[in-house]
Amino acid sequence: MPPSSPSATLGEALLVSGTDLFALGHYPGAPIYPGVLLLDRLLVLAERLATRTAGHPMRVRTMARVQYLDAILPGDVVNLEATVRTAGPDGLSLAATASVRGKPCARASFACGAPCAAIEHPAVAPSQAPPVLTHRQVAALLPHRYPFLLVDAVQSYTAGAQICACKLATRQSPLFAAQAPAVYPAGLAIESLGQAGIALFFLGQAGGAPREVVLGAMTGIELIHDVPFDSVLTLDARIDRLLPNAVVFGGEVRIGPTPVIRVGSLVAMIDPRHAPT
Repeated sequence: MPPSSPSATLGEALLVSGTDLFALGHYPGAPIYPGVLLLDRLLVLAERLATRTAGHPMRVRTMARVQYLDAILPGDVVNLEATVRTAGPDGLSLAATASVRGKPCARASFACGAPCAAIEHPAVAPSQAPPVLTHRQVAALLPHRYPFLLVDAVQSYTAGAQICACKLATRQSPLFAAQAPAVYPAGLAIESLGQAGIALFFLGQAGGAPREVVLGAMTGIELIHDVPFDSVLTLDARIDRLLPNAVVFGGEVRIGPTPVIRVGSLVAMIDPRHAPT
């Protein structure tokens, strides 16, 4: 498509069922379709459209803003749509939306460019130092459960400030169904970073385990490198701001010393019974 005609649109439908595997762990007894799985569907749709428009492979490199407007529940049929807003020699910008029965559930803005070079450190051995919080202890802090508990251990933290955790990016997750994608989904890596941040928030709070935490919005996301499978992800999250019903995080995902994803801000909406104190 020539740069002067940025009107391409691509859509598809997502059928959400209570028997899908996400319902086991997000959240047990009251499942909500995870925002990061929705984000990955929108990313794939946007990249397909960008590649078709440009005539050569394109990848989402930045996400200026992702906003979640309403919960998606079992039984919903979600209409996904991506639209090219501008197209030029340096790349494309796209808008993406998700809606149920005509009501918007999420919207995002993406910038696409040529695929980046492969990461130089495709696999890094886990830390040999004992974690300060094991997987079982992390599970006591978070409402997520298998297969959607996506933090393996915590290496260090300063309550109310910063946390360093890890996640092994393997092909074995049942979330991939019959076939794993070519690389580890960026949305799942972002979810791991968010879960580490939520664990940090609850480490600084009294009052027991949380009941519900949902994504509200994300801004300033850079997808610097694809995440190869069989890599140990370092999740470095910080608390930037506490609100009456939410907490705002920032941070990055690394493989060894190399950043692969940076998140400017991630807003997690907190169940009122566990609002910041």
